[in-house]
Amino acid sequence: MPEKQNPGKVLSELEKGIALSKCRTCGCMKGALEQMRDSLAAGGDQDARDLRGKVDIWLGKTQESLYT
Repeated sequence: MPEKQNPGKVLSELEKGIALSKCRTCGCMKGALEQMRDSLAAGGDQDARDLRGKVDIWLGKTQESLYT
């Protein structure tokens, strides 16, 4: 049975990752953020809109992908 993820831990890991230049140029990071953005685009509650804002900021920090 999969472990239940702690949303705070996931956000913390994303914040740590986007702070690293190797992650800002990684297609994996950008792809994950784009999927999150698309999943949150449908609206939702205030928490979802707040998360979408963070994802948009993180996507703005990504750079051209060196690899995928």
